[in-house]
Amino acid sequence: MSQPDVWPTGWDAGARTEEPRLMAVPEQPQPRGLLLRPASAVRIRPVRWLWDTTPEGATPTSHGRIPLHSLAIAAGGPGLGKSQYAVWMTAQITRGELPGEMYGQPRPVIYCAAEDSWAYTIAPRLIAAGADMDLVFHVTVMDDDQPHARLSLPVDTSLLAKEAERHSVALLVMDPLLSYIDKTINDYRAAEVRQALEPLIAAADHHRFTILGLAHFTKAGGTDPLARVAGSGAFGQLIRCLIAFAKDEDEQGDERFVMSLEKNNLGRLGLPSHQYAIQPVTIDTPEGPSYVSRFVLGPEVNTSVRDVMRAESVPDVDRAETNEACEWLRGYLTDLGGEAEAKEIKDHAKGAGFSPSSMDRARRRLNYHSRTFGFGKERRAIWSIEKPPTTH
Repeated sequence: MSQPDVWPTGWDAGARTEEPRLMAVPEQPQPRGLLLRPASAVRIRPVRWLWDTTPEGATPTSHGRIPLHSLAIAAGGPGLGKSQYAVWMTAQITRGELPGEMYGQPRPVIYCAAEDSWAYTIAPRLIAAGADMDLVFHVTVMDDDQPHARLSLPVDTSLLAKEAERHSVALLVMDPLLSYIDKTINDYRAAEVRQALEPLIAAADHHRFTILGLAHFTKAGGTDPLARVAGSGAFGQLIRCLIAFAKDEDEQGDERFVMSLEKNNLGRLGLPSHQYAIQPVTIDTPEGPSYVSRFVLGPEVNTSVRDVMRAESVPDVDRAETNEACEWLRGYLTDLGGEAEAKEIKDHAKGAGFSPSSMDRARRRLNYHSRTFGFGKERRAIWSIEKPPTTH
């Protein structure tokens, strides 16, 4: 029997038979289902901290501020030194001097800056802060279709994660964070922001780096720092900590900068705030001097950014009352040797014409300390001029 020029589909020409060959049947997709596992099967891990300010003698990691491999936000109004803080943290990490899990282990940092020039601002600030310049990386996007392409989330998330792992990066700075979200995403819609950032947060956990995103405060939002973060309510659900920045006045009327931890999902809230300064610095370049500024972390203070926001919302007449209350409280505690019970203070202040709230504002303005004793009906607070010694 002569052979056909073209064998029918499904026939095996090598067998030289007209018996049909069986075709592979494609696998059917598995139906959607649920997998339950007991909580006992979950591997429990302790929280580890990139930045930990726990003092000597205190419970270990009790003052953790930025958890490892998570998203942290540094937010505040314009001109408050958020970018200088990010540069300070970068320098600390590259030198292995940041208190926390990375202390003593210099690690690289990827620094993404959308609004400042690397040649005129970022690099000079890094030098002024003492960063190891060989361990700070600037990102350039290579794309033939777009000669001036820019880093974009979530488009470049996987590429960014691979480079972070390849260089053993400890920190990714994005200044400001919203500038790196793809232009097709509405950053005021929480669901869209989550879709852009969740892959990056998952990559940070998988590839073992931490994200520090910088953000601006809006004028609306009242006295809640988290509600004032520009962009979307999605930030409040995605971030593990919020470091807020503000400018305050001390009892002499001098300006001071204050930073405080206003959200801490994995650790303690109510940690002491820090005063800080922005100092002018001159560095040498091959083409002459460059004038920049640097962040300098100062001592702990009782005033928080939330306190500053509350004070800003107080009418001028109440501010005048607060100034008078400061003078009265300073004199009262000085006469009593430096401390007294809060209830007693407010009772005497009422007789002098000051409200309890004005006393609270005066104590914060003067940076006086408050500590409590007892429980329930026996609970009482002591205000003191000097910070009490730490007990071990």
